[in-house]
Amino acid sequence: MDFMTVFDLSAAGMSFERMRLEATAANLANAQTTGTDFRPLRAIAASATPDAFDLRLAAALPRPLGATIVAGNSAPRMVLDPGHPDADARGFVAYPDVSPVSEMVRLIEIGRAYEANVRALAMARSMALKALEIGSDR
Repeated sequence: MDFMTVFDLSAAGMSFERMRLEATAANLANAQTTGTDFRPLRAIAASATPDAFDLRLAAALPRPLGATIVAGNSAPRMVLDPGHPDADARGFVAYPDVSPVSEMVRLIEIGRAYEANVRALAMARSMALKALEIGSDR
């Protein structure tokens, strides 16, 4: 595997983690909204068959491996609050099915995954520079 492939893979990984971060940030921002049809968002990476992995990877780089952001289909979380202006006739308010605690844990996971991609990129860069240094000594 050449260094450019490693660079492209790390870039695609970082781009995917950015997409996950944007979806999670949108979920956190809309966790307490009412009166909207907001559905929790998730970044999904498309899977490939093992036979076509190399072709799909080459087609996807440097984009994030066919990734997309999709809205979930979970039902809204109903909270009894008769005094709320958005309450229905029974006194329930519909909130998006977003758990702020789960989203914060996801943020930590995203940060660590992004950091792992940065480390892989830095290591590949270091090895490429070392290879150039070794080759120039002749």
